[in-house]
This record gives sequence, structure tokens and C-alpha cells, in this order.
Amino acid sequence: MWESLSLKDVVALARDPYPSIRKWARDTGKKVVGSTIADVPEEVIYAFDLLPVTILGTHKPLKKAPSHLPDNACSLARSNLELALSYEGDLFSGFVLPQVCDTTQHLSDIWRINFPDKYVESYLAPRQADRPSARYWVKEEIERLIESLGKWLGKKPGNDALNASIAVHNENRALLGELYKIKRESPGTITNKEFFAMMKLSLQADKAEINKSLKTIKDSLKAKKGKKFTDVILVGITCDPPEIFDILDELKLNIVGDTLVDGTRYLQGMVSVNGNPIDALADRHFKRGFFSPIHDNVYKNFEEVKKLYNDTKAKAVIFVHIEFCESQEYDLPDLKNMIKKEGIPIHVLDTEYQTTSLSHVLTRAQAFFESLKGGSL
Repeated sequence: MWESLSLKDVVALARDPYPSIRKWARDTGKKVVGSTIADVPEEVIYAFDLLPVTILGTHKPLKKAPSHLPDNACSLARSNLELALSYEGDLFSGFVLPQVCDTTQHLSDIWRINFPDKYVESYLAPRQADRPSARYWVKEEIERLIESLGKWLGKKPGNDALNASIAVHNENRALLGELYKIKRESPGTITNKEFFAMMKLSLQADKAEINKSLKTIKDSLKAKKGKKFTDVILVGITCDPPEIFDILDELKLNIVGDTLVDGTRYLQGMVSVNGNPIDALADRHFKRGFFSPIHDNVYKNFEEVKKLYNDTKAKAVIFVHIEFCESQEYDLPDLKNMIKKEGIPIHVLDTEYQTTSLSHVLTRAQAFFESLKGGSL
């Protein structure tokens, strides 16, 4: 299904992956398990011979979610719920839902109530990763998830199956990392939209299949430096709708680094295939960067953004702000002030799922980067 895709195919499928996921499920007879972002160990789900699919909202109208979540709830959370309730719910045999903020904690209960006949499990990663008990907590959660899936399916994978799954996911992260390096160094080769489409589809397709396409795409690329690109870093949780990348491409902005959950944070931390796979998966959790709802150090977000900005020699920071995301609303004011005090140019890009027009995004981004070229802000 996904093993012989061109870059153009990847972009098209990433815009709406669900028809291809449905076809895959019909062809293979396997179950699909959805999860919202972030930190669910998808290697565990994959080891059960299931397809883990990261749910990243829908661009279709909200019909049912508003009766469950208020208008000022996180637009990503509302969009995820809408996708399941109105559009793709029948595709999924089950859900594994991380609880990373107050909204997602309540959302998992809403999910259970509305899908009583499906497998629904929570995944509770520790919010303060610097505590001595945090690693024990993560390992216990992974083991609990394995027990829960095993009870549902009547089988459990051994270490060999877990290590095989880990190897497939490591290969996926390595290929995407190599493609990111090409894009970073030769922005005329891969557009922002093309690269992040490969990232997104990798989170929603069978890893073994998409890896074949990524390898073919990588081997077929001819490096093109391009001209007049401005290097930037993208900060936030996720960036949607994908037309935002069209705007960044139109402005000749080259994303050379990011902190997105469906970006660099997915790529961080290769998992060891030597030894106990559960220990290795737990170790990976602590090799990953800052995630907005999780505060082990209130300055960590700023320090990571500052380091990424300096390491990549970027010209500006673009913060992708999801409307009504409570975690970002908490982080953004302080982060913005600290970044400005460092003399780092920052542009806040406000976005919302189900948005009907991005003209304001283009106008504000154009004004910011024209000012940037004219001098300090």
C-alpha cells in the first residue's frame, strides 16, 4: 500500500491518509489502533501486529465534538474527537490515549463513553520527568499497556517481536533524519510541505512499508541548494493545516530545526535493540526534548529553543500557536519574553483546526520577514 510511493504521492496521502489506511486494513485484515499525541510507545502496538495511527485532527466541519467540549477547548482536541465521532471512528478497533494535560485527561473519558464497544486505554506518562520515580513510572506504564493489549487480543509479543518492532521504527527515524539533513542543507531539494508530509504519513502508515518508499525517495533526490532561502526554526506541538507549509515555502523559508511532536521530537532517541526492550523503550522517553504540558524545568523550553536557534544558525523562530491549547497559553508569554530578551526574532503564527482561510497568516508572516530583512525587530 505504502511501499512504492513517490514524493508527490506522499504529499497527497498525507493530506488525507484515511482512504489508504482503510484499504490497508481491508487488504491485510489487521486492526487499526489510534492514538493522539504524544509519547505513546507505538513500537508496543506495532509488536502486536496492529497498525498504530497517530490521530492529528480533521479539516472537516465540527458536528458532534461541540456537544462534548466547549468552544474554548483546545482546537486540536476538539478536532481529534470530531474525526473519531463523525468521520473515521469505524476504522479504528481501539484507541490508546495519552493524558498529557487537563483537556486530554477528560477527553479519554469522553472517548470511552462514546466508544463502549471498542478497546480504549489510557497512557499516563509522567509530567515531571526529572523526578527519581519517573523512569519507574514509564516502565510500569509500558508494561501495563502490554498487559492491557494482551488481555484484549488474547496474546502477548515476546522480546523478539518487540525488538523487531523497535528496529523498524528506528529505521523510520533514521531515514527521516537523513531526509531532514538533505532538506536542511539543500532547501531547493525538498520543500517544507514535502518533508513534513513524509513525517506525518510515517506516523499514520505501516512503518515497514513507508520505509521502502522513504529509501527510494532519498536515493532518487538530487541536491539543489536553491537561492535566497531564510533559515528558521519551528517551535510548538504540531503545525496544521498543511497549507501553512505552502506559505512558508512561498516565502522561501527553510525549516532547519523544530520542536514539534510530529517532527523532531518523534526522531529523537533511537531505541536499543540489545537487552530488555521495555527498559530500552523507557530509556528513550528521557532522550526526547521538551513537550509543552510536561514541566520538569520551567526554563527548559527556552533553553532548548535557544540552543536549537544557535546550533542551526537560524535567522528567526516561528512559534506555531494552536488556539486554546492550555499548555501553550501557559508557556507562550514567558517564552516569548525570554526569546526577545536574547535578541532572537520570534513570530507567533496563530492557527486553528477547521480554519477556512489562511490569508491573515500569510499577510502577517510576510510583514514579519520583510521587517526582518530590513533590520532588527
